[in-house]
Amino acid sequence: MDTLAQKKKIIQEAACTAGKFIRDANPKQGIVQKEGRGNFVTAADLASEKIIIDLIKKHFPEDSILSEETNNEIKDMMSVDHLWIIDPIDGTNNYANQRNYSCVAIGYAEKGTTKLGAIYNPFADEFFFAEKGKGAFVNNIPLTIGSQANIHQAVVATDNSYTPSIVKHHLELMLMIEPTPWVLLKGTAALMIAEVAAGRTDLYFHTDIHPWDCSGGFLLLEEAGGIVKNFKGESVTFNSSEIVVGNETLVNQFLRIINQTTPAETVLQTVS
Repeated sequence: MDTLAQKKKIIQEAACTAGKFIRDANPKQGIVQKEGRGNFVTAADLASEKIIIDLIKKHFPEDSILSEETNNEIKDMMSVDHLWIIDPIDGTNNYANQRNYSCVAIGYAEKGTTKLGAIYNPFADEFFFAEKGKGAFVNNIPLTIGSQANIHQAVVATDNSYTPSIVKHHLELMLMIEPTPWVLLKGTAALMIAEVAAGRTDLYFHTDIHPWDCSGGFLLLEEAGGIVKNFKGESVTFNSSEIVVGNETLVNQFLRIINQTTPAETVLQTVS
C-alpha cells in the first residue's frame, strides 16, 4: 500500500472515530470560553482532537499537524511537506446547544496542495470524502455541484462570526443581492462547503474563515466541479480568509454584484 493510500485509510478512520465519539459525548461537559462572542471549546472538542492526533502520530509521526484547539499556528504552512489540518468539531456552538448540525473536518496537504479531504457529520451519518483527481463522494455516492444559473433564485449561505461587525458585513453583502435569494446561516463552514459540493446549497461566502474550516471542503468542492475565489475574483488556498464557493456562473454573478458598490460606499452615498 502506498503512502497516500495509507493516509486515505487513516483520514477516514480518524474522522469517523472522532465523529462517533462526539455524537455520543455530553455536549455540555467542560465548556471553556474562548476569545470572541459565542466562541468556546467543549471537552468533546479536546477529546475528538486527541483521537485524531493520536491516530495520525501513530502512523505518520514525522508529519506536521495544524489543529484549531491546541496547535493552530504553523509558519509558512503552504511549504510544509506533509500537513494534516484538523477541526475536531466544526460548529461547536451548534454542538453545545444540541442542534445536531456539526462535523469533524480533516484535510491532508503536501506543500499547499490538498490531497485528501474528509468531513463527517455523525448526526446524519454522512461521510464526505475527496481525493485529488479522483472525485468527491458522500457515503460513496458521487457529488456534483448544482447547476443553478440565477443567483436571485439560488440558495445562498453565509455564517456568523465571533466578531459582531463581521456578521453585520455578511448580512450587508447578502442584501446587495436584489431581489434577495433564499438565505441560510447554519453555523458550520465545513458542512456548508460540503453541501455546496453536494448541490444542496448553491453558493457560500465568508470573510473570516480559517484553514481548519475549509482545507478538506475546498477539495470536495473542486472535485465536484465547483470553484473557490476571493472577493477580487482571484484563486485562493486553504490559507485564505475570504472565500466564495459555488459553480462558476453563480460565483461570478455574486462577485459582480458585490463589487459594483460596497456596503460602505452605499452608506456614504446615502449620507451625501
